[in-house]
Amino acid sequence: MIYKTIFSLLTLITFSFASFQEVRIGKIHDYYKNKISEQQLRTIIDEIEHTFESQLNMNIFDYSLNGKPIDILFETPSKLEEKIQKKMEKLNSKLEKIEELKIQFPKMKEELNSSQNSYNEQISILNKKVEELNEYVRNINKKANLSKDEYSKAQNYINIEKSKIDIESKKQKNLHRDLIKQFNSYNQKIFSFNNLVNDSNRISNEIESMNRNVKKIKGKTFGEENITIKTYYKDGKLVKEKTNSISMNKIEIYGFDNLKQLKVVLAHEIAHLVGIPHIEAKNALMNPILPKTQEEKLVLTAEDILNFKENF
Repeated sequence: MIYKTIFSLLTLITFSFASFQEVRIGKIHDYYKNKISEQQLRTIIDEIEHTFESQLNMNIFDYSLNGKPIDILFETPSKLEEKIQKKMEKLNSKLEKIEELKIQFPKMKEELNSSQNSYNEQISILNKKVEELNEYVRNINKKANLSKDEYSKAQNYINIEKSKIDIESKKQKNLHRDLIKQFNSYNQKIFSFNNLVNDSNRISNEIESMNRNVKKIKGKTFGEENITIKTYYKDGKLVKEKTNSISMNKIEIYGFDNLKQLKVVLAHEIAHLVGIPHIEAKNALMNPILPKTQEEKLVLTAEDILNFKENF
């Protein structure tokens, strides 16, 4: 199986001879000790056996302590894979920040609207007080021959109202300053968000481009071709008979993203182990490109069933 972008390519193996096989659990690398146990692997093997037998109405393979080993091995990532992994970590970090900002934006917008409303209300209060004072001054100015006492009272009232206006004006300025800060903070968050989105898209494109050059084997079935040549004379002529047979040895699994994927990869390789070749049918288990639909539910398609019946 070859992992390439979002698809997995399966090893190309063709057999001329198919036969019933027995399998067993072999080595499980320490790297997978927290990813899968022997019991989980045995359960997966039993589920594959049930799927095959229930759909094909015949026994394809059994589990046996003397069976061909299924080894779960670990391959050291290539330098390119390590670079992809680092970029994936960087991408995930940026995506997390994007999600955090998405959560913050509604609250920030709500606070911004609230501050804007408070500022507008304060402007209205201030303008009303200024207009009221201006109206009072206009009325005073219309009066002629104010007494000293009336003038003093008017001046005192104007000073008091001016003081009130100064207080309201300071409130207005403070609200305006806070509003500007909030606007700047919000705009800065928007700017950061846009940068994160652009960076994420760039990194994602880089990862996709790098993935096109990655070939990671998910698993492989090993077999040996045995050729026997028999020579004899018949009717005075030398005759050579060539007999081919394949002896299957083992299955090696080199990596899996989750147990569902492991189940499909292993089912594909067990089918190779008993002699079933690839087919090009869409969504088939034995398609050389591992179908995502099989990860959702392992099932033999009509084409798979025909493939088994023709080759087993």
